Amino acid sequence: MILLKIRDISLRKRMMLTNFLMVFIPVVWLTILGGVIFAGLQFTGTVRQSELALLWPEKGSSMSISYAVSSLRMKVESEESLKLEDVFEECLILEKHGIQTVIVADGRLLYITDGADEDDIRYLVQKQCGNAASAMSWNNEDFAFIYSSPRRDTVIWAAGQMPFVTSYDADDALEDVLEIVLFAVLVLSIIVIIWLGLYLSRLLSRQIIEPLAELRKAAAEIQQGNFEYPLVVPAQDELGQTCRDFDDMRKELRKVREERQKYEQNRKELIAGISHDLATPLTLLKGYASGIREGIARTPEKQRQYIDKIYDTACAMERLVDSLFLFSKLDLGRIPFSLEVVPIYRYFEDVIGETAMTLAEQGVTLTLRGHQSTAAVAIDRNQFRRVVENLLTNCVKYKTTPQADVDIVIAEEGESVVVSFVDHGVGVPAESLPKLFDSFYRTDAARTDVKKGSGLGLAIAKQIIESLHGSIWAEETKGGGLTISMRLPIAKEE
Repeated sequence: MILLKIRDISLRKRMMLTNFLMVFIPVVWLTILGGVIFAGLQFTGTVRQSELALLWPEKGSSMSISYAVSSLRMKVESEESLKLEDVFEECLILEKHGIQTVIVADGRLLYITDGADEDDIRYLVQKQCGNAASAMSWNNEDFAFIYSSPRRDTVIWAAGQMPFVTSYDADDALEDVLEIVLFAVLVLSIIVIIWLGLYLSRLLSRQIIEPLAELRKAAAEIQQGNFEYPLVVPAQDELGQTCRDFDDMRKELRKVREERQKYEQNRKELIAGISHDLATPLTLLKGYASGIREGIARTPEKQRQYIDKIYDTACAMERLVDSLFLFSKLDLGRIPFSLEVVPIYRYFEDVIGETAMTLAEQGVTLTLRGHQSTAAVAIDRNQFRRVVENLLTNCVKYKTTPQADVDIVIAEEGESVVVSFVDHGVGVPAESLPKLFDSFYRTDAARTDVKKGSGLGLAIAKQIIESLHGSIWAEETKGGGLTISMRLPIAKEE
């Protein structure tokens, strides 16, 4: 449940919280660590000297000695039964500065500096302070101190060669400088950690949030139907790769939409073509039938002529319907192909032998050119025959002279065979060449001459060739005319 609640928080807030913790935890840790060290120093008693030296550096070691002496006085007066641990810390401070100490409480020796002689200390104190019960003498050479408690039976003697100085010696100054430096380093470290954490937080946030914002914007554009908005993220990390994958998906969606639009356009043109090509012969049929019915064709010869027209028109409509039916079945993949490996050159030798005479009667001289290739291709004889017939029929339809030459050129190119039908007829404008294989396309946009074809022949040829894993294209013949070429893969020997 906690994980789900965390996931409900926005990524920006989670990153801010994470980065805050990254800064907060080290700061807290450093604070605790510093506090422990500071407490440890205070527990050992040395911190007070440091504090004093830090607060009044111009006093040098005199502040520490004064503090120790005052503290001894207070403890002597406040403690009912003075113990060694009550005065031990102050005695150490004095000894650090070369001052030997003797403390006598309740008639017994409570403390004496190691290696010191009690009589010598008393002598030095008396020499400096005289017979006073409580006094402190501190000049440029010696220090002497005596305190006799008026309420307790306790006496403190302290003496040493400690001149009164108002500045640090070299060691104390170095120690203080080090403490200040350490303190400054600690503060500076905390500041650097906070600044670095905030900087990294903003940097990381920008590197993650900005690509996500771009991704979100690109998704919104696609949702609005705009597939032209590119998503460019130069980063090479996971987010950059995700954005590039998203942009690849956008390109695929754009391609699918373009294909769908093209399909819709082809479908509309197909319906328009069918409507036009059926309407024209139906009008002819209606006209000839009306001529017979209304008695316009009064003579038997005229009536026979009208009946022949009706028959020819009906046959043209039948061919159109057959072509349309075949085109639809090829488009749906419902035409089974029975492949057979056929030597391509020998195949066209047979084609020419079978059709040359018929074509010659129609004014077309068919010639096979190219070297006698032994390459073989896998074709369905019936469907491939339909392609050849469509191409030869077009050569006959569009020849511009009573006698025309058509060449079939066969060439091997790598792993494929290219077969070209080269005519020298009227040709096709260059801008129309890519559209020749579209269904119902005619270079005559008005479609005034329906008898020249339905516009499905080359579309059917393209579907058959592509079903044979080949390709087909059109280009201009040098010197005028049209060349239709098809490339088929050479069948490998098993």
